[in-house]
Amino acid sequence: MNQVAAETMGNETRAVDLSRLFDPRAIAVVGATESSRAVGGQPMHYLTTYGYEGEVFPVNPNRETVLGRKCYPTLADIPSGCDVVLIAIAARLVPDVIRQAGARGIPFAVILSSGFREAGDEGKAIEAELIAAIKETGIRAVGPNCMGVLNIPKRVHNGFGQGFGVKDYSVGPVAMATQSGGYGFTLVRNASRAGTGFNYIASVGNSVDLNVLDFIDYFLDCDDVKVVTAFIEGVSDGRRLLELGRKALERNKPILVWKAGNTAAGQKAAASHTASLASSYALYQAAFRQGGYVEVDDYEDLVDLAKAFLAGTLPRGDRVGLVSGSGGAGVIASDRFMQAGLQLPEFSATTKSVLRDMLPPLAGTGNPVDISGQNTKDGKSLSNAAAEAVLADENIDMVMVRSGQTTGSIEAAQSIIDIAREAGKPVLVATVAEDHLPAKALLDAAGLPWFLTVGRAATAARALADFSMRQQKWAARPRAIQRPVGRAALSFPDGETFLSERASRDVLAQYGIPLVRQEFVPADAVDRFSLQDLAFPVVVKVNSPDIPHKSEAGAIRVNLTTLEAVRSAAREVIAAARAYVPDARIDGVLVQEMAKGTELLLGAADDACFGPIVLFGLGGIFAEVMADVVYRFAPFDKMSAQDMLTEIKGVKLLQGYRGQAVADLDALANIVMRLGWLMSDYREAIESIDINPIFVNGGTILAADALIALKGRG
Repeated sequence: MNQVAAETMGNETRAVDLSRLFDPRAIAVVGATESSRAVGGQPMHYLTTYGYEGEVFPVNPNRETVLGRKCYPTLADIPSGCDVVLIAIAARLVPDVIRQAGARGIPFAVILSSGFREAGDEGKAIEAELIAAIKETGIRAVGPNCMGVLNIPKRVHNGFGQGFGVKDYSVGPVAMATQSGGYGFTLVRNASRAGTGFNYIASVGNSVDLNVLDFIDYFLDCDDVKVVTAFIEGVSDGRRLLELGRKALERNKPILVWKAGNTAAGQKAAASHTASLASSYALYQAAFRQGGYVEVDDYEDLVDLAKAFLAGTLPRGDRVGLVSGSGGAGVIASDRFMQAGLQLPEFSATTKSVLRDMLPPLAGTGNPVDISGQNTKDGKSLSNAAAEAVLADENIDMVMVRSGQTTGSIEAAQSIIDIAREAGKPVLVATVAEDHLPAKALLDAAGLPWFLTVGRAATAARALADFSMRQQKWAARPRAIQRPVGRAALSFPDGETFLSERASRDVLAQYGIPLVRQEFVPADAVDRFSLQDLAFPVVVKVNSPDIPHKSEAGAIRVNLTTLEAVRSAAREVIAAARAYVPDARIDGVLVQEMAKGTELLLGAADDACFGPIVLFGLGGIFAEVMADVVYRFAPFDKMSAQDMLTEIKGVKLLQGYRGQAVADLDALANIVMRLGWLMSDYREAIESIDINPIFVNGGTILAADALIALKGRG
């Protein structure tokens, strides 16, 4: 029971080598035509006129030539050495083409064709045949119902749609995987116009084989990718999503993720669009926050954050020094940065002294620094000089400077670039207006990020700080999880949907989860029992596997102070339960001591996407009213459990707020871990566990109500 076991943090999945998909020596286009409006015609135009240096083999039994190139009747007729087959034909014909490609040894297929599961039952049957063909041949396939893949530096425009028709994308170390081809390429086009350079883009469509996570995984391994971006509606493997978040931290490559389909209406739209799984958005957010993901919800965020991360310098923490050309701008910057949850610490005495000597009498030397419209000191931009002084402060992790003096000239821009390189800390520049183009171009060339507003700079600063602090936390975390409790030998009854509370408590006790004291009274003994060891006041509850929610049935009585009141309550709850569910199995009542303290909620479940999860938050009536809960993916280490306790908004209630007893957070974290191991050990049998409330009063922690739902038993 008390043995200690070590478990790895997760089973890593090897990334698929997609280098030949993105950089093929030759491409066969099945369904090739000359029409620039046809799905099979657009890639032919792009691949033959945009600069792709490989071979292009049109395949169409109805044509002799396409765009002046010999056209082949089938894949069996093309020359050897083809790396990718692009398929743009009717859905029903696609499985046979996959088999032909397999016979020719073609490793990759990009299936543009639609009419699969998104088209109803007939399409689902065709998709099932397609999946079988892919498995038979071993081909790795993109799609179907996708827009294709794009390698901008190598001019591999292997797809269709407006996004593939753009010739002049900005080139740079950013890659995108998107579940929405149309919107994903809209993001890329807009970002490219703003100067964000991309190298690879993949539209994954229905993802019968390669999915959005496969592409993220590959991009994280690419030396020419520094920032990964993704547009996600839903994934089927939440654990791999977590794994890739950890990989992003280790590779020092943020994943800028736009998660769509987060509302009830959005989830419905996502299901009809790509039939993607849409697990709870709260779980996606928890996964993002525990790894190297940074959420975005607008293309401007994508542009700004890519720019900030591509600068290549991360802060140690979230302490920001602000330098402003005016008092009003400084106030606005302070608001925006503090609203973003960043710290604006007081400068050190040394920094204040340097600033006082440097700035004019009316200038402000606090944080933010207000240079009061002054221009230069000793021929040097005063805002840059102030930024240099603030960067040297040990209390500051990064600096945001907002002044026309910094972007008003080439000389000033070069000065802030040199200052940032010397400091080794991030410097963010907010511009005064949309002019100063030469200076901005110089900043771009040097990779120093600038933003049109202080609010956008604050968003970038928050993202940099979060990624850096997650990296540090991950590096400090042990690579193995120590079990706080051994795997208990449990069995569960067949044919049951729920365990009774008595049986649920017995399961929790096997994992060392503390419970309020209780006595069980059989149904036929409610008129003659006596309490042996319990202290008043007490609670009386019906005990039945058929009545999981006793309050709804009126089958619970609280704050009972005499034996006669307890006996009367026992009769009442049994009668109420029988009236609520006439055929319910009622074996008796539970008499439990009432607990005091802060009411918390502790639960666990086996999520279809993310597997075993644990949730923690405020309990009792606050669970529904405030929804103040956080999530972790079980099993997890003690550091993760401790983080959970401090992440809820009501954490002050556990820290001695207004004279309340300070909770034993170490003991509480241990209990949270134990519940995670219980859920992990028996996920094949348990659907969910609900402990609400669990009372915390200083060092006393007691679960007062427990309900375990079973999986596939009813």
